[in-house]
This record gives sequence, structure tokens and C-alpha cells, in this order.
Amino acid sequence: MSGAGTGSTGAGNGAETGFVAGIDYPSPFDDFALRLAGSARRYLCLLSPRLDARVFDTPDLVSALTALARRSRQTDIRILVQDARPLVKQGHRLLQLARRMPSKVRLQVLPEHPEWPGHTLVIRDRDGVLYLPPDSESGGFFEPDSRASTQKHLELFESLWRSSAASPELRRLHL
Repeated sequence: MSGAGTGSTGAGNGAETGFVAGIDYPSPFDDFALRLAGSARRYLCLLSPRLDARVFDTPDLVSALTALARRSRQTDIRILVQDARPLVKQGHRLLQLARRMPSKVRLQVLPEHPEWPGHTLVIRDRDGVLYLPPDSESGGFFEPDSRASTQKHLELFESLWRSSAASPELRRLHL
């Protein structure tokens, strides 16, 4: 796989195993994000400073998240960004999805926080994580089957989520 370092991905039955390091951004980071979204059973948490369109504004990702949102009443998709203005100004498929399905897909804003230097995270359920360091085009890692690593990142996401807020800019105006 181009841009990926060590590790193995996948078995013949569709299960994902192994740790992959040295993942380049935006590709194949986008492929790994889609893998996590497509294999999520109940939860997906997405932490991204700008929700970069090259990775997160794709029809395939929106399709995977739409399917997840419709899978169960307990499904929860949470997206946390630092600035919502570009999403509103330029348009974004995940913003449209959050507006269409507000009880399943929640998008909130956290402009600054000492625990969030700007890294990007995709967390699936409680056992899969994709990580990219702040201001980096490489050096990401993918752990599709690590409860311990995922728990650490999920705790950080939960803390950031509690500090975030819904932005009036993200609401659809009804005239």
C-alpha cells in the first residue's frame, strides 16, 4: 500500500488486524478513515481542525456514515472541529448530513483547547483508531483492533466534546 509503513491490514474474511504506521495524508489516510467508518457498528467520533474536504467531504464517507446512522437507534456520530465557518461558506457533505440527521450526526465546535494541538482522529466504536499528528502530511497511524489505544484517544475526545458547543453557524436557516 502506497504511503503506509509497517503492519498488516485485513484478512480474507474482511476482518482488520494489525497496526499500520507512517500513513500519508491525505491519501491513504482517507482510505483508512473510510475503513473505520464502514466497519463501525454503533459509534464514530471524528476530530479534525478543519474537516479537510480531501479526506472528509467524499461521497463514499458520507454513504458509510449515512448507513451507520440508519443502522440502529443507539447509533451516535460525533464530529468536532475548530472552525465551522469554512464548512458553512464552502459547503461540506458532513455538514449537510448533520443537518439532515441531527439526532444521529452531531457536529460541534471547539476553537481552542490546551489538550488539542490540532491532531486529527477517527475513532470507531471502542476498538479502532486512526491518528494524524498536528500539521503533518505523514506520520499517521491506524490501529483497527486496539481497545487500549482507542480508549486513550476516546477519553481525550470525550473531554474535548464536553468543552465544545454547537455553533449557530451550523444550523440550517428556515425562512
